[in-house]
Amino acid sequence: MPGFACELNQDGFSPMHLAAANRYLEIVRELLKIDCNLCRLKGRERRTPLHFAVVKGRVEIINELLSSCSEFVEDVTIGGETVLHLAVMNYQFEAFEIMFEKLKQLNRETLLNSKDEQGNMAIELLLCNDFLSRAVEVNAMNSSNLTALDFLQGLPREISSGQIETMLLLADAILAYAA
Repeated sequence: MPGFACELNQDGFSPMHLAAANRYLEIVRELLKIDCNLCRLKGRERRTPLHFAVVKGRVEIINELLSSCSEFVEDVTIGGETVLHLAVMNYQFEAFEIMFEKLKQLNRETLLNSKDEQGNMAIELLLCNDFLSRAVEVNAMNSSNLTALDFLQGLPREISSGQIETMLLLADAILAYAA
């Protein structure tokens, strides 16, 4: 791999980090042709290019990175944050949805239960960080006509959480078939 492609600048960013964060899709593609492992390069705070794309909500970059190298979806930052944590903390819910779908395809849904260094799970942050009251219709239905509560109850017991179910119910969540 050419040395320049994996070097970090004084701010802790590689060319791939900068391209991913700034929506330079063609540059991301060219860098991936050089070496797909550039997706795993850890920069400042041990963040990967995927982390930066998720933080910025760069959906097209996220899809490109995932199509080239999906093994790195479990990489965590120095604070133990997964891509799911970062998506929620930065209000990038389309990115969250894409990442969650990819995790389901890879049978890695248990990443929802990963805790950051402060003990927060991404799904708990999603449900309790003031997002429910500001931006989420807890009874909105997805393309399968399921509400968040339906979805949660459909998860295997080791993935779902009674605490999350309680939060949804406190936010007046309902089951779709009861609506």
